[in-house]
Amino acid sequence: SSGINAEYGYSAYTKGLAHRWKYVQRTIPEISQLFIPLESTIRDVFIPKLLGRQISECERNLFKLPVRYGGMGIQDPVENADKEYNASKSITKELTELMCKQDTNLSNYDRTKMISTKQFIRTCREIEFERAFQDVKGKLSEEKARFLDLSREKGSYAWLTALPLKAHGFVLNKEGFRDAICLRYNWAVPGIPRQCVCGIQNNNDHLLICKRGGYVHIRHDALVQTESDLLHEAGCKDVRTEQQLIPTRGDHLRRGTEKGDNARMDVAATGVYGRMERTYFDVRVTYPNSQSNKSITPKQLYQKHELEKKAKYEERILEVEKGSFCPLVYSTTGGVGNLCEKHHKRLARLIAEKRKEDYPGVIRYIRTKLRFVLLRTVLMSLRGTRGKAYDKENTKLSDVSFGLIPQSIFYEV
Repeated sequence: SSGINAEYGYSAYTKGLAHRWKYVQRTIPEISQLFIPLESTIRDVFIPKLLGRQISECERNLFKLPVRYGGMGIQDPVENADKEYNASKSITKELTELMCKQDTNLSNYDRTKMISTKQFIRTCREIEFERAFQDVKGKLSEEKARFLDLSREKGSYAWLTALPLKAHGFVLNKEGFRDAICLRYNWAVPGIPRQCVCGIQNNNDHLLICKRGGYVHIRHDALVQTESDLLHEAGCKDVRTEQQLIPTRGDHLRRGTEKGDNARMDVAATGVYGRMERTYFDVRVTYPNSQSNKSITPKQLYQKHELEKKAKYEERILEVEKGSFCPLVYSTTGGVGNLCEKHHKRLARLIAEKRKEDYPGVIRYIRTKLRFVLLRTVLMSLRGTRGKAYDKENTKLSDVSFGLIPQSIFYEV
């Protein structure tokens, strides 16, 4: 299936096929050597077909890690066999002893001990993952190591954990999936022209900041529209895009504040943080590897752009509009600023209360939806517009059944 659609193949493997042999691993001891042929097929056949290229040993070690650690969740069955058996044996120890004693009184089963054992195993796994991540990161160049850190940001890997549901716009074609992987790990994107139409040599850094073709504006406008849709769904009133601010002379405003009569906010809505409070939002999408950003950490990056937006608009909105202001800062790698993350959590709570849905399901959907919107526009800037638009096919937000984004609830990943 990976030869037809890489995303379908990846999703089918990580969410289905890879779990078939876990039962065997958890119930039969000392069988790790039997999985060597399977691991060889995964490394030499499956992953190359998925990515369209061969991988190094370092890359294989990276792909073993969960997506939240910068990997792809394509585990090594040889390494996992003994770990799965030992974990299963520890978790079921109390129940096994009761069965051996033929004790049918389940009140003697210490469930709290089982839960604490699972938590201990989960903690040990997290320590192993972090150690393995640092080991791989230490073997990479400084630039690639930076992208590996960016790939761990909350929400940036949502496109890898989502089910490929076409009705929700969660599907990429084979080329798009492979391009997205290249951007995730800062690999050179194959098949692009050597030189941009603006005359500069093409590479990932230039493609994502070049303003020719309007792709930078498309990226921004797509996020603005999605934020507007989310505000509508949250039950906010008078939601508007491109909201013009009240003209002002600006004599009482501090230096640096935007004072022009044509100043606009990307989105404005009433009822986000207070029933009668008007809140204004301005979206910024930044590329973390641009010359002005590459020398600072991701946390500093978001703080820098949030402060720039606040210095430009916050006082005018507070003093003239009598509202509140929230800058929504995104990076092209999928991360968001602290204020943007808090805003999305607020929207998730409002939608969950309105729709009587579980909050975790709603916030996962919001992150995944925004991640795909951003990813599509980023991929568009690599190769230009291609294929038919998905907007006409996407399910309306009001018709969405949340909880479609799988959540890892087991101890192993």
